[in-house]
Amino acid sequence: MKKMINILLIKDILLFAMLFTVIIINTSDFINDILEGDEWLHIILEIITVGLSIGGIVLLTRMMRQRIRADEHIQTVENNLLLTRNKLEQIGQEYSKHIQKQFTCWGFTQSEKEVALLILKGLSFNDIAKTRKTKEKTVRQQASSIYKKSGVVGRHELAAWFLEDLLV
Repeated sequence: MKKMINILLIKDILLFAMLFTVIIINTSDFINDILEGDEWLHIILEIITVGLSIGGIVLLTRMMRQRIRADEHIQTVENNLLLTRNKLEQIGQEYSKHIQKQFTCWGFTQSEKEVALLILKGLSFNDIAKTRKTKEKTVRQQASSIYKKSGVVGRHELAAWFLEDLLV
């Protein structure tokens, strides 16, 4: 994106230089025509040309400033977004540690911890069985043990138990 912005800025500067050159040439020709006493129609056309060129430079300058401000704003938003993503990642890691710590407090086995995490992620028993390469019946038994050890009735209460911490 920065490369594209630089190319656009270079094009703007080139256009600015071209308009400025037109102004200089027309102004010198205008002054020369006045000194030589040329006809007024020609002089008026040159005044219009110089005026339009100056207007073009003013407009181009404003557009360049707006683009630069917009680019700066976009960069600021991208930086803020990156900071937010990093903070969310840190919070997610901390919360994951909290979840694992609670699993340990409840006395889950390693397999139960894995199944409980997959339940919290919303996977069905069938999907958990496929992911863990076990039978669905085994996952159901582990889920029952998880619910009993944690003192909840089912997957919704288990998820709610952890969600409640976030709703302070």
